Amino acid sequence: MSSQSPGAAVEPVHAVGDAESATILDALRHSEDRLAVVLERLHDLVLYETGGGRDFISSNVVHLLGCGAEEFVADPASLLSLIHPEDADALRARVGTWKEHGSIGVLQSRFRARRRDGEWIWLENRMVHVTPERGEPYFSGVLMDVTRRMETEAQAQAGQERSTALLAALPDCIFLIDRDGTYLDYHAPPGARLMAEPQHFLGRSMREVMAGTDLDAHQRALERTLAERSMQMYEYEARRPGERRHYEVRMVPCGRDCVLSIVRDISMRKRAEQAHRQSVERQYRMLNELDHRIRNNLAALISLIDLTASESGQTVESFAATLRSRVSGMAGVHTLLSRVHWSPLRLTELVRSSILPDLAGRVASSGPELRVVPRQAIPLAMVIQELMFNSIKHGALGRAVGRVGVDWCIRSAESVADTIAVELRWRESGGPPPALPPRLGAGTSLLTGLVTFELNGRLDLSYPRSGADHLISMVLDRE
Repeated sequence: MSSQSPGAAVEPVHAVGDAESATILDALRHSEDRLAVVLERLHDLVLYETGGGRDFISSNVVHLLGCGAEEFVADPASLLSLIHPEDADALRARVGTWKEHGSIGVLQSRFRARRRDGEWIWLENRMVHVTPERGEPYFSGVLMDVTRRMETEAQAQAGQERSTALLAALPDCIFLIDRDGTYLDYHAPPGARLMAEPQHFLGRSMREVMAGTDLDAHQRALERTLAERSMQMYEYEARRPGERRHYEVRMVPCGRDCVLSIVRDISMRKRAEQAHRQSVERQYRMLNELDHRIRNNLAALISLIDLTASESGQTVESFAATLRSRVSGMAGVHTLLSRVHWSPLRLTELVRSSILPDLAGRVASSGPELRVVPRQAIPLAMVIQELMFNSIKHGALGRAVGRVGVDWCIRSAESVADTIAVELRWRESGGPPPALPPRLGAGTSLLTGLVTFELNGRLDLSYPRSGADHLISMVLDRE
């Protein structure tokens, strides 16, 4: 292998004069000189020829590999020894295949080579098979340093892979839209719910595809994005058969006349926000209801204290026992309501819980299935308990053989959409004849107030010789 310029061995020239031959040789030498100057200044490109007696490598190989051309002339195999072991076998196989197929065209290959200073660089080899009119065939080629190109390509590939990974990870749909609102391209993650199939929206305008949504919002965002060259955000709602979905759009400029519309389905977030609002509203109502119940309970407790204190002939012990019984009855209703999470109570259970346990076998109740809302359950229980205490003190429950019947019925004709008109009768038997006329005291006032103002009804107290017979007409709220 020689470091002379390619084609330096000049064939004898025949059939021309000496002057003409001298001119041709002089031009050839000038051409070779210019080529040598160019090659000397090109540090990343080396010319070579091999085979057919044409062993040549340009002297600027020293800049490329750190080895002089003379070294490769002395030992042509030394160039092959610089190739990375992982690339050598593949390169030999590629060259062999190319030769087997007649060495047609340009053989292009890339491989790593080690410079004299130990640095690995990437080389690109482009080789052709030359068959001259005279002389033997040979191979001619160039070696180019493509390290920077490979690094750039690797960076570009890594960037492309990162972009692909980011797109795959994004839950958003991305649409490329031109100034006229026409869909040009899109990206959608697996499982995305598009407004239409791609073949039905690509090449069509937003006004066609997004019909049924806020078209003005889409158009305003598109125009402002292109005019202000800044991101625009907005939300819109899309209705489909059987469902309603919400979307957030971030629109950014993409080139001079296009935008990228990044669309995210925020239906779950909207449902969560709505559920949160409803929860806050429910808590607010519950706090108001709790405040109302506490006030009512305190008012009821004060009424019970006043009622108990108004009864004459009491000792401190009897006052405490009576008050304890009344408060315990009220607490029993609270326990029952708490057990059902303050849901409406069955009237049968309400009556049963309002009667003292040792009297339960002497009080019979019957009537249609009814439920009493918590707001009215406590005053109704207080009414039943007051009737019970009056009966213990003055009526049938004061004697072992005395009995009480509590019956109710619905007055359908007086019931309306949100209420139920109910008639409840308290009838005693087996007790002493009532005193005539009965004394009206604090207990009667409490009963009248509870029935009138809390149960929206009327209280009719009757005391025949057979025993007390009271009728309570009330209007209960429906569930």
